[in-house]
Amino acid sequence: MVGKTIGMHPIFKFRTKATEEIISLLESVTLGTDGAHYRHLDTRERILEADNPLFLSMERHTKVLGNITFCQREKNWYIRYFAFDSSMQSLGTKKSKSEGLLKKELNGFFDEQLKSGEVESFYAYIDPRNVKSLWMSENFGFETIGEIATQTYSSVRKPKSGRVIVDSNPKEIPAEVQAHFQSQRFFFNEQLIKGKHFSIRDNNGDLIAFAKTTSAHWEIKRLPGKFGGTLVKVLPYIPLLNRLIKPKNHSFLVPEAVFIKNNDPQLLTELFDGILAHMNERVIIWWVDEQDELYTSIQSKINWGLLNKIIGVNQVNLVERSLTKRTTENTNYTSGFDFI
Repeated sequence: MVGKTIGMHPIFKFRTKATEEIISLLESVTLGTDGAHYRHLDTRERILEADNPLFLSMERHTKVLGNITFCQREKNWYIRYFAFDSSMQSLGTKKSKSEGLLKKELNGFFDEQLKSGEVESFYAYIDPRNVKSLWMSENFGFETIGEIATQTYSSVRKPKSGRVIVDSNPKEIPAEVQAHFQSQRFFFNEQLIKGKHFSIRDNNGDLIAFAKTTSAHWEIKRLPGKFGGTLVKVLPYIPLLNRLIKPKNHSFLVPEAVFIKNNDPQLLTELFDGILAHMNERVIIWWVDEQDELYTSIQSKINWGLLNKIIGVNQVNLVERSLTKRTTENTNYTSGFDFI
């Protein structure tokens, strides 16, 4: 067990299953930037779905002060949660100049795991406009190795399902999809096999479009922009927009492993429309590497919908701590699960 190999301060506890106290802390966290604020409403379910999780918590008298949740993906460990109780929220207000307990112990943990060879990479996604996220990145030696686009696709009316078929209980990943993505950095298939698979096949039965999706629900407290706070309050009364965004329980779909033969923009539109139709939803949020060949090829050729016109494309940074110097030229695989 990793906790037994590290001489950490006794306030830090390792677990492979989340306690109710850890879940309560994570459910209470409001995420976002100085402009946008939201809260995940599926946290409890997501914790149960996490692949090979390791929970590292700061605990005092049974109270959980903070938690870092890792998804152990062979030698790449994804930092799923980095959350702290309100009593410790000042951690993110400025760069720490002292060797405080948290910084000292976590840096020691990262160093030991990397030097032992058990871990080759710790990685996470952070909002570059979020002070607390930047604090984590700066104080624990993480470097930006990629930029991820937050691309919305929306339809105010229910689209047609077209040729899109859905497999609600997939048993395997299509060979074409596995072959296409397996060379991308951070690719893993434990989450890809779960959930619903959507596909289009041509008249010969060959796969020409594919995506796996996850359903998500957020409470939106504030939208990006100068009038984001006001907009959230008036959204229920704005025609068309109120079909796309429901602040108290905003539901949307998150695709991953989006495969489109020949990067055909019409195929992508047909696939996304079909997914929305089958799921009776209006919004897709696609987190994709800005260097992804499909995305760079079709970005300017797609009508992304009303929501994209209002909020545009926001950027998320992929950050990593590793003993190996990484190039920023490689395409990084993004699992939709990691963002929700």
